[in-house]
Amino acid sequence: MRFKWDLFECCFPSTSSDTFQKRSNLKWPIIPYKEIEKATNNFDQSRHLGSGERKKGFISQYYGTLEDGREVTIQRFTEDKRYILQQFINETVILNYLPHKNIVSIYGCTSHHEEPLLVHEYLSSGNLAAHFRGEKDENIALPWLKRLDIAIDIANALAYLHYYGIIHRNVKSSNILLDVNFSAKLGNLHLSCKLPDGVPVDTTHVTSDRVGSSGYIDPEYLTKGQLSVKIDVYSFGVVLCELLSSKLSIFHIMNEEDNLDTLLRRKIENKTLVELFDPRLGFQSNLNIKQLMTATAELAVLCMKCPQESRPNMEQVLEILNEMKQGRYVTNSHSTKALKIFHHAELEEATNNFGTCLGKGGYGSVYYGKLKDGLEVAIKCFHDENETEETIKQFMKESDILGLLHHQNLVSLYGRTSRHCKKHMLVYEYISNGTLSKHLHESSSDKLPWQTRLNIAIETATALVFLHDSSVIHRDVKGSNILLDENFNVKVADFGFSRSLPDHVTHVTTIPVGTRAYIDPDYYISGRVSNKSDVYSFGVVLFELISSIHPSLVAGTDNETLAQFAKRKILNNELNEIVDQSFSCGSDDNILEMISAVAELAFQCVQCPKEFRPSMKQVLETLEGISKGKWGFNQMT
Repeated sequence: MRFKWDLFECCFPSTSSDTFQKRSNLKWPIIPYKEIEKATNNFDQSRHLGSGERKKGFISQYYGTLEDGREVTIQRFTEDKRYILQQFINETVILNYLPHKNIVSIYGCTSHHEEPLLVHEYLSSGNLAAHFRGEKDENIALPWLKRLDIAIDIANALAYLHYYGIIHRNVKSSNILLDVNFSAKLGNLHLSCKLPDGVPVDTTHVTSDRVGSSGYIDPEYLTKGQLSVKIDVYSFGVVLCELLSSKLSIFHIMNEEDNLDTLLRRKIENKTLVELFDPRLGFQSNLNIKQLMTATAELAVLCMKCPQESRPNMEQVLEILNEMKQGRYVTNSHSTKALKIFHHAELEEATNNFGTCLGKGGYGSVYYGKLKDGLEVAIKCFHDENETEETIKQFMKESDILGLLHHQNLVSLYGRTSRHCKKHMLVYEYISNGTLSKHLHESSSDKLPWQTRLNIAIETATALVFLHDSSVIHRDVKGSNILLDENFNVKVADFGFSRSLPDHVTHVTTIPVGTRAYIDPDYYISGRVSNKSDVYSFGVVLFELISSIHPSLVAGTDNETLAQFAKRKILNNELNEIVDQSFSCGSDDNILEMISAVAELAFQCVQCPKEFRPSMKQVLETLEGISKGKWGFNQMT
């Protein structure tokens, strides 16, 4: 994609519309100038939407209706022809190649005499700045949750541009346009620039070409000419402050000695942040809104930090905003973190072109890799031959859940590729000792001693208790999702099927997913999944640890699963027939008693209906008691 264009040999009027379209390689239709005149009633002043200053030039905007009924905004470029033509081509090329739901669409272009014209979609609710200036006839201010949606929309647009190496350079409220539903679109990309091809997106360049609007410009860009995608992050931080206060940045600058960044930090430190908030947003009577606004203010501080390297990128900002929207926010800017965004080329190099496959699953394959800093990683690469919305949904769900939850018995997520990347990948810590299934069912593996198995059960239960306390149901608890490090410590993995439960909700209805031999029969029949569904699956894992039998159909039975087989043997007082003979139970009564107690616990975990099962917290307490030589079950009844 080219952005550096040679200006036409002489001046714009000497170039015909056909030549213009050919030279600029655009696929936009050329709309006849006469149709533009008719659409705007010959650029009648009543159709004038406003003007905007640009370096060395001027742009006027008009409302119009094309012959096909589409409402449009027409931009007229005047004054310095050569510079304005460069801006005109910049915007048409960017919008031509990068359509996005949160970027203003261009419908066409034309030329007449000495002025180029751009025809954009018309957004009926105007720009965000107009709402802050009170130019829109509104009875009430935009509510806070709608403002949060606007922030998410624009963060999404900027993350998309940055992924393709494009810096907007003029992010501000007057360039944020709103449709009839107040969904936001980023407009006016005339000043945008593209980083050179092959240069990493996070690279910083020094330039003498400094453009933008007062109050929104990154100080390091203004004073030192440091150009990177992080200058848009700074400007976005300013917009967040405007959303909180309903006052444009120029108001804060004119009424405070400090810049907006310093002002915000001081108010946070002095616990006077509410002085910045628009009182019409209802934070005084709604604690949730107050917490969201506080978290937004702290995110704004992160966005405006100096030096540029200390700021999050827009993917991370978008991630934090989405977590806030879902009620998963932390009010303390020092603890607000986001996942690292890896580039495909970086992961391709780390995996030696994805040469070592560690395993395959329904949504993708996992590869071994080593990053440049020597860190060993496991990279889950989602299938892309039929990239579906469901695949992307699984990618983002797993990223969201593990990006928020951190526990010693959960596999750590280091980062992911951009949501705009064509190949979706998650980067995990590498767990060297493989899966529990490998150690239990592969003949080449040494048999795990009983005490190690009991510890694996305890640590897996600990992880599930943490998930349930965090309102997350795993939905795919099984031996192949229990990873073991070199010391046989547990790391529960694979959260692609996981579900978050809303507050005060005990179950949700979904299409059953998971591995059949581990799935709760109640869930499979009714579609209602709850924490007790994980308890059932964990009960199957306990039987697996006791028997070393694969949990699918048991050999020599009438199509019984391991859970069915084990329950029948226990009821018939034939427990010895499912116990792994390597435990030498005959010579150690203590081991036999512990195994019997764990079997009884597993039996209770797989009871139907689910109301008869213990909670994971009760399961963990019982396992810890068994480990200490105390195996009673009174706590579960």
